[in-house]
Amino acid sequence: MESATHDSSVSISETFDHTPQKWKNLSEVYAQSFLNGVLEEEVYVDPSEGFVIKGAEDKVYILRKALYGLKQAPRAWYSEIDTYLYQCGFHRSPNEATFYVKTKEGVGTLIVSIYVDDIVYTRSSDEMVKEFKAEMICKYEMSDLGLLHHFLGIGVTQTERSIFIHQKKYAITLLDKFGLKDCKSVSTPLVAIDKLQREDGSEAADESLYRKIVGSLLYLTATRPDIMFSASLLARFMHNPSKMHYGAAKRVLRYIQGTIDYGIEYVTGKSALLVGYCDND
Repeated sequence: MESATHDSSVSISETFDHTPQKWKNLSEVYAQSFLNGVLEEEVYVDPSEGFVIKGAEDKVYILRKALYGLKQAPRAWYSEIDTYLYQCGFHRSPNEATFYVKTKEGVGTLIVSIYVDDIVYTRSSDEMVKEFKAEMICKYEMSDLGLLHHFLGIGVTQTERSIFIHQKKYAITLLDKFGLKDCKSVSTPLVAIDKLQREDGSEAADESLYRKIVGSLLYLTATRPDIMFSASLLARFMHNPSKMHYGAAKRVLRYIQGTIDYGIEYVTGKSALLVGYCDND
C-alpha cells in the first residue's frame, strides 16, 4: 500500500479492471430503504394532516413498515435486506456484517457492501450484476448511480489499471476550518528533533480546539497512512494539551497543505507490498 498522487488532467475511462483480480466497475445504487423495513414492535403515530378520517379524529395509526426518522428504521431495513440477500444466494462475511458475496460456479462472483441506503458492488460477471439489479429494482425502489466516485467522504478515481482513493475535499475543508487555508506548507508532518512529552513546560492550549484537530487528522488517515504516526502520537495528549502539542498539530495540517493530492492507489497486477522507512537517529 503506497501513498500516491493523481493527476486530475488525465482522462479517466468509465470502465476499469478491478484490482488485483481485474474485476469490473466498482459501482453504486441508492435504495429507498427505510420504507421497506418491517417493524418488530407496535409503533403508533398520529395521522398526518390530510389523512384524518372524519369521525375518527381521536384515532391513531399503527405502522406496518418503518418510516424515515423512526429510531427502529435502520435496524428494520438491515434485517429486511439481510434476509432478502440471503434468499438471493448471497453469503454474509463472518468478519463484516454488511459485506456479502455471491458465487456461481462457471459464471463468476458478485460482491455487495451496504451502508444504510447506499449499496456498492463489484463483480467478475456482467450477467450476475444485471440479474442483481433487476431483482433489486423489482423488490425495492432504487436508483442506479453508476460508477462510484464518492463514498463516505472518500473520493474514488477509477482507471483501466488502478483505483485511487483520497480525501482531498475533506483535507481542504480542514485547512479552511482551522484557519490554515493559505498557510505555507512543510515537507514533513513532524520535526524529528522535537520530542513531544506530556509535561513540556509550555502554556496550556485550547483543549477543545486541539481535540477537534487531532480527531480530524485521525479520520483523514483512512487514505493518508503517511500521517498515521503523527496523528496517533498527537492523540496521546488529548487531555490538557500544551502550546507545543498544538503547534505540532498545526504542523501536520501544514504538511497536508503541501500533500493535498495524496491518497492510496491500488494497481492492477501489483501485489500488496508493505514498505517501511526509518532514519538513522
